Amino acid sequence: MMSAIAIATFRCNPEGRSALTDFLSGEEGLSVTRTYEGAIRVETLLSNDSDDVILYEEWESVEHHQAYVGWRVETGLADFLSSNGIELEIAYLTPTDI
Repeated sequence: MMSAIAIATFRCNPEGRSALTDFLSGEEGLSVTRTYEGAIRVETLLSNDSDDVILYEEWESVEHHQAYVGWRVETGLADFLSSNGIELEIAYLTPTDI
């Protein structure tokens, strides 16, 4: 079975981008994500054209990622995003051998 790719795009203003990158690099941030069940790889990309932050994530399955997102929401991610004016968009992609 092929892994699932999740592209998480955080639509940020400059202050939101700063708050988000501080969070992601902190002890509760991506170091936790990378050890979450089903996580294979997480890379952080910063847009050159806007203040958006993009996470390129590889997971064992979409279900693993959705369980992770559910856990993040339960532990305060939605509140953090809304209080910093950040909108989150998630897209799932399937790798191919093409």
